[in-house]
Amino acid sequence: MADQLFPVPPVKYGSLRVGGMTLEQSPFAETVSLGAFLGAGRDELVNRIHEMFGVILPEHPRAVHAADGRCTFLWNGPGQWLAIAVEGLGLLSRLREVCGDVCALTSQSDSRATLKLSGPNVREAVSRLVPIDLHPRVFGKDHVASTLAGHIPVIMWQTEDAPTYLFLVFRSLAASLFHDFSVALNGLPYSETDSCV
Repeated sequence: MADQLFPVPPVKYGSLRVGGMTLEQSPFAETVSLGAFLGAGRDELVNRIHEMFGVILPEHPRAVHAADGRCTFLWNGPGQWLAIAVEGLGLLSRLREVCGDVCALTSQSDSRATLKLSGPNVREAVSRLVPIDLHPRVFGKDHVASTLAGHIPVIMWQTEDAPTYLFLVFRSLAASLFHDFSVALNGLPYSETDSCV
């Protein structure tokens, strides 16, 4: 049997801390895209996901968490979602059994990386790169956006009210996104010294 290949982290740096904010690469997670087939596929998919995971797939740019807390579904367009789970859950196999006949399933685990940005003033830092309204009345916890961060396409997810943001990005662009955010963070007025671990 061939050895399993484990992806090399796409960002070779550790975490970057600037003014109490932290930019870091999130741990590897299983990611699967779901695209409902035309016709009754969408409704059947929604029903089956509800039965198996105890959650209604969102119809708007939101994230919803499975009843057991081990999986999250992100809206990714009309009739499209991303399922994200902790490594080792066997997410793709589980989804194939549940709904493989009513939707297209594609593993995104090895093609996406996730960067996490948290701490005070992150809204201001993110607004330097992301062209959407980040005011808490408009974009809050579990809101999702398919957008650009500078020139890089990302799926942006606010996971905490504080706020904390996750950016799902193609692996080949993760290092560039890390660099762009490090420039944005360092451009804010702070008295603390930067550190890159």
